[in-house]
Amino acid sequence: MEDNVRLIVTRVAMCCLAFCSLLIGVSAAQNDDAASLKDRLRTATKATSLNDDDVEPYYLKIDVQLYDEKGKPGEQGTVEEWWAGAGKDKRVYTMPSYTATVVSEDGKTFRTPNVSYPPVTVELLRNQVIHPMPEESELEAIQPQVKKITFGKVPLECIMLAQPIKGLKTVPMGLFPTYCFDPGKDSLRATFNFGTQFTVRNSIATFQQKIVSTDISVSAGTVMVAKGHVAVLRKQAVTEADLTTDSLVQIGNGVPAQVASGVISGMLLKKTEPIYPQSATENHVSGVVVLRALIGTDGHVNRLTVQSSTDPDLAIAALAAVRQWTYKPYTLNGMPTDVETTINVKFDFR
Repeated sequence: MEDNVRLIVTRVAMCCLAFCSLLIGVSAAQNDDAASLKDRLRTATKATSLNDDDVEPYYLKIDVQLYDEKGKPGEQGTVEEWWAGAGKDKRVYTMPSYTATVVSEDGKTFRTPNVSYPPVTVELLRNQVIHPMPEESELEAIQPQVKKITFGKVPLECIMLAQPIKGLKTVPMGLFPTYCFDPGKDSLRATFNFGTQFTVRNSIATFQQKIVSTDISVSAGTVMVAKGHVAVLRKQAVTEADLTTDSLVQIGNGVPAQVASGVISGMLLKKTEPIYPQSATENHVSGVVVLRALIGTDGHVNRLTVQSSTDPDLAIAALAAVRQWTYKPYTLNGMPTDVETTINVKFDFR
């Protein structure tokens, strides 16, 4: 790695894969008020964002290792980024199954023709380096909850971006995006979401006074999904020639289209059936889980939250299944467009 990236933590002592197996002790939620919790999240965002206004241009290269559905090593590749300033950058994805160049400039995005959105897991690894914290817009309607959790022997404080869910009095940790820190500090160590997706920031470095994760692992349940390693991170001037959009085509306008659930359900290409939770079966629990989804221009589910549910275990099962679904890309005026919609998942114990 380049000399101007200073490694400050070589390895985090968290070797387990899934939140369910990591959770040894959980304390009662602290009485921190919502405003102070949001301020803590904002402070951590400022400390970890490489796409902030105060960051000078740089070059980044991430080595990517993906795993198959059984956790066995699959394809490898790289993500490169030339960052010139806020909203002005170029990214090059080089994978056996996906190769593309993406340029963002002046609020517009351009991409290699006839190529879909980058694989969700690959983009997750990139975001863990570039901007691992939530956007400001995600903090507006939340009712943040904080709990002390022990991962192995490592004590952490985890803040969940909780929102009220119709039909549930209590919300299990990790059902909404959750960010875990060293106690009393702003150093992000792990995140989990969708009930089963767990991301560990295994090693930490500093770059331009920002805290950067240089080794990341992602798991779903007890299965390893992906690993990312920052191979290069250095200051580097980025020229207009670096950001040329020649041979690229503009995609979307950055504003998701609002599409009815009935319309988007007819565009479903791949459906993973949810696993009926044993607790719900034993207790004869049925119901409908209503999810709010953001579907990308490639048809993959990029964001997913629970709007209503009759049971927390049903909600987790629905999240775990639907985030694997893929849809036929939605087009508006002939251009692939992000979509916001609702998805209904029905459970019947019979």
